[in-house]
Amino acid sequence: MALALVGCRSRPADPPAEDAGNLPPPVTRTALPDCDVLLPADDRELMLPGFTMTQERSCPTCGPLCAFRSESEPGVAVSITWDCNTRHPQADLHGLMAPSLQAGGVEVPALGRAAVRRTPAQGMSQVLAWDDDTDCAVVVTWLGGETERAVDVARSALIATTPAVLDAGTATGDDADAGEPDAGDALKAP
Repeated sequence: MALALVGCRSRPADPPAEDAGNLPPPVTRTALPDCDVLLPADDRELMLPGFTMTQERSCPTCGPLCAFRSESEPGVAVSITWDCNTRHPQADLHGLMAPSLQAGGVEVPALGRAAVRRTPAQGMSQVLAWDDDTDCAVVVTWLGGETERAVDVARSALIATTPAVLDAGTATGDDADAGEPDAGDALKAP
């Protein structure tokens, strides 16, 4: 019996089974593009007609904070920001939504991988939606006016958020005008 056990140990180990479904490692972005790239002017005008946009950085690891104001609706303020994290696509959806749901939020069906809408204060609506095409979540905050429009803005922002747009102009992506000479290129030529 001891020889049989020794014989089993001396046998070379079977090679690990390979999984044909292995995916390449996710692309890590060092930064997200500016609001003008994430939300082109045509998309912004359809999404929020008559609103002007300004950009701020919400935090060092987050995307830009795109803030919108309207002269015709002075009591309305809208902001959109992105949180891209390689853990989002593999994360448990209920775990992602739990804090918002526990704070009184309600699930929004048919919006990205998952979405939650909540009302943190009277006259304010916030929608948090996880994109199904990228590793990003979009947060839309609507203050004043018709706060139910926040869901439509989140939907438009998710549609505009594509891997190509996220990589545009970032350290890991291609420049939007790569290959087209500009005045600066002429100065660099030998």
